[in-house]
Amino acid sequence: MKLIKTFILIVVILAMVFFLMRNDDRATVNLLYQQYTDITVAVIILVSLGVGLILGFLMAVTSIISAKNTARTLRSKNKKLVLEMNKLRNVDIDEEPDNSDKLLET
Repeated sequence: MKLIKTFILIVVILAMVFFLMRNDDRATVNLLYQQYTDITVAVIILVSLGVGLILGFLMAVTSIISAKNTARTLRSKNKKLVLEMNKLRNVDIDEEPDNSDKLLET
């Protein structure tokens, strides 16, 4: 599997190099704060790709952190429920359960 991934990566890199070499035209980029003149289209494509990768990575990291936080919260609630179930299992049938210390708070 690692060999296939390496082969695909090499093919993608070669295709990108070929594509960038074909785009040697010059262009002007107008940003909000500055204007860049006489820049090759290949550089514009690479910078756009880099910015997109960084933004995608940041969005993925925030999503992963959010999912881990949710998982941690659910594990904590599950632990409380397991403790409450174990406590209720140990109560006799005739005996009323003790409600003085509620484990589950909503």
